[in-house]
Amino acid sequence: MHRLVAFLAAAALLPFAAAQQFERLEHFERHVRPLLAENCYPCHSSETMAMGELRVDTKESLLRGGTRGAAVVPGDPAASLLVKAVSYSSLDLRMPPSGRLSDQEIERLEAWIRMGAPDPRTGEAAEAQAGEERLDLEEGRRFWSLRPLGDPDPPAVEKSGWARTGVDRFVLARVEAAGLEPSAPADQLTLLRRLTFDLTGLPPTPAEIEGFLGDGSPHAYEAAVDRLLASPHYGERWGRHWLDLVRWAETNGHEFDNNKLDAWRYRDYVIDAFNADLAYDRFLREQIAGDLLPPRESADGSHFVSPLGSGMLWLWEVLNSPTDSVKARADQIDNQIDVLTKATQGLTVACARCHDHKFD
Repeated sequence: MHRLVAFLAAAALLPFAAAQQFERLEHFERHVRPLLAENCYPCHSSETMAMGELRVDTKESLLRGGTRGAAVVPGDPAASLLVKAVSYSSLDLRMPPSGRLSDQEIERLEAWIRMGAPDPRTGEAAEAQAGEERLDLEEGRRFWSLRPLGDPDPPAVEKSGWARTGVDRFVLARVEAAGLEPSAPADQLTLLRRLTFDLTGLPPTPAEIEGFLGDGSPHAYEAAVDRLLASPHYGERWGRHWLDLVRWAETNGHEFDNNKLDAWRYRDYVIDAFNADLAYDRFLREQIAGDLLPPRESADGSHFVSPLGSGMLWLWEVLNSPTDSVKARADQIDNQIDVLTKATQGLTVACARCHDHKFD
């Protein structure tokens, strides 16, 4: 479980700009690309006559537009002909001919344009969109989350005396590559505050400060780490990162935002798993099929814990009173698969809902 904490810690340091860009591209892939493929590609792609000299299957062609001008003006939905066409706001420009898009689809399209119209497609990718792209399986297997765990040798550094561990050498290598100097060692009080905030999210108490500063043992730091890992606040601090990954919430969201009854049970299950240092493989299995595994009892023997883990699958997106109940159920399952693969593998297989090729 501590290896999972290291992964979550690294994810928490993801630069805000990178995370924001990821969310924007995800919006395009989930809401905009399928909309274009279903409603626009039949008449405006490399596989068709590209009516009006407009192609929308690459970023470049969409921005360039056709005989009427640019189809999309990044940041300005009102000036974008694409929005004008699909909203049927003009008598002489109404697309697709089969009928106006829904308000929700138009809102998603406008939101994408306001984001700056992020679009990872290129001309080469678009030509291969029919599923005939060249598959490089070996390149795919080199994706970071699919590679086996290794034990790389720490890099060579100039100030080798500064590094106390192999991890220090990796950090120092990046510091030296940037032409910077490593910071001076922190004093004992600062070190304890950093450690305590990092592991529990709370400041050290006066008694903890006094005990740490008065401990002359060479293992005082290790003892403080063990004490904090044994604190119930450790699970509360780090369990929340996992809860974020699996989109835990106490309400269903959407328009009515009803309470999600007993959602707290899954929250407490995650916190307890971190505090118990539950093996990561068992942690995952219980969330995927905890109701089917041989049961694991709580510490006090009062109840079975493993079935609570499967509550993760209950945290799906909720649509109040859907008009198409079959589609709504399919969307729920799609969301479950998407969240599970993103949280555990660093990638999504949500594309498999429409595509059967391995890499795009």
